[in-house]
Amino acid sequence: MILTFGSLANSTPYLGGVLLVIVLAWLAAAKSLDTQFTALRREEELEKEMERAGAAKIPLVAAENEEGNGSVAPLNTEAGDFSISPSESSASYND
Repeated sequence: MILTFGSLANSTPYLGGVLLVIVLAWLAAAKSLDTQFTALRREEELEKEMERAGAAKIPLVAAENEEGNGSVAPLNTEAGDFSISPSESSASYND
């Protein structure tokens, strides 16, 4: 631009315009990224909240009783025991 306009002083307004366009494009990109990041962050927080709410519930396992009908039995999670009771160990899960 210096060669085109003859001096730095003559090309300064045009360089300022180019710089302004670059800065505005940069600000627009930053705002777009902020919008995308905020939406993703909200989604992650919602998933974590749902996991916390789900952890408060007692997990259930499906077991078959003697008649072969499916029933639902709670796990004993307080003591960290995730084993299946003897009546449930004979159940087959061929569904």
